Amino acid sequence: MKGHYKNILCVLSDSHRQDDTVAQALHIAKAHQASLTIMLSLESLPPNASMVMESFSYVDSQQTMETQAKHWLKEQAESWGKHYPVATAVTVGQPLIDVVRYVKKNNIDLVIKRAEESFLDKLFGSLDMRLFRKCPCPVWIINHKPRSQYKNVVAALDLNYHYPQHEVSIRRDLNRDILRHASQIALLEFAQLHIVHVFDAVPENIARDGFISVDNDRMETDLAKIHAERETELDKLLEELGNELDDNVLEYLKPQKHIVHGYPRREIAATTTSLDTDIIVMGTVARLGVPGYIMGDTAEETIHQLKCAVVGVKPRGFETPISID
Repeated sequence: MKGHYKNILCVLSDSHRQDDTVAQALHIAKAHQASLTIMLSLESLPPNASMVMESFSYVDSQQTMETQAKHWLKEQAESWGKHYPVATAVTVGQPLIDVVRYVKKNNIDLVIKRAEESFLDKLFGSLDMRLFRKCPCPVWIINHKPRSQYKNVVAALDLNYHYPQHEVSIRRDLNRDILRHASQIALLEFAQLHIVHVFDAVPENIARDGFISVDNDRMETDLAKIHAERETELDKLLEELGNELDDNVLEYLKPQKHIVHGYPRREIAATTTSLDTDIIVMGTVARLGVPGYIMGDTAEETIHQLKCAVVGVKPRGFETPISID
């Protein structure tokens, strides 16, 4: 089945409290028999640092920082790699660019990273969000809690195919990939797989405020039709998934379907919370218009409401705006 990982990159932003992050990466790499590289990606010192702090030379400090970082990571890797081989890499520069370039040069198919400590009580920091937007491979951001076995895995799908045909094809492929990743995680963790789709017919604030006239009886009929349409589309995807998986695996997974009428930017997170979700797999780039620069508004707002781990998946054909040179 597609979806097995071969080359995994675990990104560390500092040396603090990273054992859980590495343990998660090792757990996934072992299950997939994938190669694992642990990267310590540090921001370079600002060019005017020596003007602010006269106690050090900028060049010498950059070199010393990189040397010390390599020494620390080598020592840690000896401990982390006792039961599974790990490679290491250290970068000092611009973490987003350094990570994406490493991903492209080394054919990385999964990036794992611990969520940044962020102000305003948001789980995901700026580097996390930029990786969701611009990293060409799936990005798995784990939350701050110590790792325990996941019990509930959510695949968040957009089953609205009322778009031009070329875009429908992209959306269907993205849904297939989300389901593949979610089912792999559910199998790895012996977890319950949930599939969530939220559909919105008429934005409720428009209907509620009387900006348009709505026939409530016909509205109920329309909503029932949309629900049936989305359920049919989901059943097709699950049939395809069942054909890809080994015999009886889909029956073992017993995915639970949640097709919800509501405002997606609110209800995806609300439904995820109600399911006591440990991890959600979702698309983070909605369309392929401007390569790498557009993150779906619904995805971005949803991510900021979540308290669980997130795997962000890009549509096929996505091209990062970050060059390899």
